[in-house]
Amino acid sequence: MSRKRRNPSAAKARRGRIRAEKRARRAKLSDLCDAVIAAYPGCSLATERILHDLLVLIEGQEFDSIEDLKARLAELIHSAPVYEMARVLKQQDPKWRAQELAYEAMEADDPFEALRLVSEAKKLDPDSTDAERLMVALLPMELDNRIQLMREVVRKAERNFGEKFLEENKGHFWGMLSTRPHMRAMQDLGALLTKADRLDEAIAVYERMLELNPNDNQGVRYALLALYLATRREEGATELLKRYPGEEDYSAVCAWGRVIIHWLANRETDARSALVHARSVNPFVEGYLAGKQQAPECLPSFYHPGDDSEAQIAAAELSLACSRLPEFTAWLSKQQ
Repeated sequence: MSRKRRNPSAAKARRGRIRAEKRARRAKLSDLCDAVIAAYPGCSLATERILHDLLVLIEGQEFDSIEDLKARLAELIHSAPVYEMARVLKQQDPKWRAQELAYEAMEADDPFEALRLVSEAKKLDPDSTDAERLMVALLPMELDNRIQLMREVVRKAERNFGEKFLEENKGHFWGMLSTRPHMRAMQDLGALLTKADRLDEAIAVYERMLELNPNDNQGVRYALLALYLATRREEGATELLKRYPGEEDYSAVCAWGRVIIHWLANRETDARSALVHARSVNPFVEGYLAGKQQAPECLPSFYHPGDDSEAQIAAAELSLACSRLPEFTAWLSKQQ
């Protein structure tokens, strides 16, 4: 037996170094994500694609500081097209190529072209979660069948991760590229369940998503808030807003959601006070929620806080709650 094995202190120190190295690697990946997102604000999918390629180019490299990492990123970004460099290194990797095809499918305007791309991606990687979920979304089928298949996409991704991975990485799922297709599939499943009026099941999906990723980069908290309100779960809605303090000061969904929370709890004075605040955040929402103005079929692709574009999106989020709470709509229409 070696001396190191006979020395418990040395073995403990070695285990500590290994854990520290693993934490450092995770931290560097997180720093990389932050650096790329800062360099490429805006479209999250575009940012993700750049990150997907950049990770290939710095694979195995060590950085002494975040400044060194950013300098290397800047060098790579300005030296040549990142995708072309990554493709040279990964052209024999079917999983990487399948994910790139899935990204192309997500950006395709033609659904037939998107389906062709995901079919090709599936041939390269039968476990490609993005390809599988897109195929479920694109192929014609009954809603119940779509839900069943999308649920299986989610379950398959979780089986591939394994329980240990899920538990160890719970809380920062979106910070890892490998988990994002799974989170997108979960979001698709939640939306399908809501469409099928299976609200309790949709709530469970969104709650699990926030457990995996409390930062909620996908914004599912707004859909969850509407579901809580639609099912008269005033306490759940209240606790949800507590998890994201300050949002009521600038988010129309949260500000107007607070009005409904107080109304559900029969707090008339508080509801009126919240209504005054909600009007200050975005006054245009009221007409949509009160049924005095019809929301357009196609929502704006972007919005400005406080104006009608945000109001349309906020009203769409809260429309389920208002349709389930006609008494609230009647109450709101009487407020001056």
